[in-house]
Amino acid sequence: MELNQTEKLLINVLYFAHKPLSTSEVAKRSQMAWQTAKKHLETLQRFGLLDSMKKGNAIYWWIKVE
Repeated sequence: MELNQTEKLLINVLYFAHKPLSTSEVAKRSQMAWQTAKKHLETLQRFGLLDSMKKGNAIYWWIKVE
């Protein structure tokens, strides 16, 4: 599995946040559209690197730790 630059950026954003972030918070911190952020966050989740939880209309993301 090879992460692209965008996926590496999103991992860094989540790592340095030290808390779960919503899709819109991740997008804002990484300076990209939320649709783009969501697509890449979903890819990282399929790779098994992220967990998520839906709360209201927002989806919160964090790095999966096992």
